[in-house]
Amino acid sequence: MTAFSAPEVATGAVPIAFMAAGAWCFGWFHPARLPARKVGVVLCSPIGYEAICAHQTYTQLADALAEAGFAVVRFDYHGTGDSSGGDADPDRVRAWMDSITSAINELKRLGDVSHVALFGVRLGATLAAHAASQLGGIESLVMWAPCITGRSFARELRAASGNRPMSARPAAPGDIEALGYLYTAQTLQDLQALDCQCLDRPLAQRVLILGRDDMPGEGPLPAKYREIGMDTSYAVMRGYSGMMTEPHEAVPEPATLNLITDWLSAVHPLPDTLQEATSTAAPGPIDYLVDGIRETPQLFGLDRSLFGILSESAELKSSDSRLETAILMLNVGRNHHIGPNRMYVKTARSLAASGYRTFRFDLAGIGDSRPRAGLSSGGIYSKDSIADVQAAIDSLVAQGCKKFYLMGICSGSYVAFQTALVDPRVTGQILMNSRLLEWHDGKAGGTWQSSMQMYYKSSDFYRRALLRPDLYRRILRGEVDVNGIARRLRTVFKARLARAFNRFLHRTPAEEGVLDKVKNLSARGTDTVLIMSADDDGRDYVEFQFGRLGSRMQGNPNFRMVLVEESDHTFSDSESQRFVIDTVQEHLKKRVSKMG
Repeated sequence: MTAFSAPEVATGAVPIAFMAAGAWCFGWFHPARLPARKVGVVLCSPIGYEAICAHQTYTQLADALAEAGFAVVRFDYHGTGDSSGGDADPDRVRAWMDSITSAINELKRLGDVSHVALFGVRLGATLAAHAASQLGGIESLVMWAPCITGRSFARELRAASGNRPMSARPAAPGDIEALGYLYTAQTLQDLQALDCQCLDRPLAQRVLILGRDDMPGEGPLPAKYREIGMDTSYAVMRGYSGMMTEPHEAVPEPATLNLITDWLSAVHPLPDTLQEATSTAAPGPIDYLVDGIRETPQLFGLDRSLFGILSESAELKSSDSRLETAILMLNVGRNHHIGPNRMYVKTARSLAASGYRTFRFDLAGIGDSRPRAGLSSGGIYSKDSIADVQAAIDSLVAQGCKKFYLMGICSGSYVAFQTALVDPRVTGQILMNSRLLEWHDGKAGGTWQSSMQMYYKSSDFYRRALLRPDLYRRILRGEVDVNGIARRLRTVFKARLARAFNRFLHRTPAEEGVLDKVKNLSARGTDTVLIMSADDDGRDYVEFQFGRLGSRMQGNPNFRMVLVEESDHTFSDSESQRFVIDTVQEHLKKRVSKMG
């Protein structure tokens, strides 16, 4: 089958789709700037949660390499990101390897290069090394903090999985869920075969291994690779720990990206005879099929700097009225558009299978959308993002949509709420684990605004915890942040006391509160569904506004509050995700049929 590419964004990057492991994979092609080198680079992502953390680093590295004259492909392995498939599919390790091979072929086709270098972080570096060993002919290999063996990576996953409650663990024997992703028994077994030390022939002519700044130590790989004849360099640079923190805190390290770019530029100098960069990228939009769902990558906004993916049923006729309803999925912190734990991809395809259109996209400066001049500080609670959501609605209106539901977790719910307040086209909002629905610049000391900068649990969780004997043993061992929890509970108590005092004195608030704003939205015809993890600390904020279980909105037909038991802030276990998706499906079915 033919691979496709779409019109380029301002930097020259082009969304692409290509076949791997028998299905479509999604990626980006970054054409080389002039003058072009004769070598292209394929960026092999980490796996699971680490891929979310490293997304911004990979995007910036791809841009830097393209600026230096390298054609670059970054991509999602089969079963990850925006590509087809899922964690539960068989033969995951083989599919990841096949995806690298296909990405290399795409790079050669689109970039008109005959020589290839590979780059990877963590398990991405491990997979890149094995792909180089199997394929041969790789010019250079850059490995940043590689997992020396798949066995060690699987051991880390099991340790992370062991911290989850028994009720949140998958039912299939041998499977584990770790950091929001499922690893089947077969995947864990196949990881055992990966060993970067047991590759007995040169993987590439030259290798650069970058160590971790938080765990210095050269390890066995550099000596091993020199022993089998590879020109191997080793360095420790800043950036690993900053890259692998929470996505909303992750910061790429320019010095390390410059080192990687400079090393590749030195070992692959510009040709003596300079020539223009060429690309066989076909013009025009692309789409690809995933289990009967058509997915279309789209650039939108006045300067086409924003990016999203539209999902819709390929089996419905364009005249079907269900296609008039669109659900827009808004970034969670700085997680890019696939959502935490890839939840937005799963939700988008599930809703599209029911006949709705879904649009998962990145706000300006997040993921694959470029930052715009004139933005404020770039915080995740910014009203500047309203314009991006309205640009997405404008784009969907042009494609025939008439009803718009905004869906977001945490900061995404803030952007959804603020957009609904100013745009009457919003039909409904699906707010999940909201921690703040309003943000006042310059008022960081405000009761809720300062308190919600630290993550704890709900007051209800702590009340129940007091009945557990093990809590007191943990307190004595210093394992519980007693002072932090006390500060949070004081915040809740002070907020409730202040409100009661103002009511007693019949004081009118200086400005309209969240409750009144939601009531006004309801009167306008915009419905609200709140989905909260029972133990999430945002529950205190939400119930302060709307009453316990939404009691202050009781009887309002356009409001509903739902609790998800035994879940975390981003619904990282598969059972919670299924519950949330089913709840959204049920809500839309009732609301859309009522309006229809």
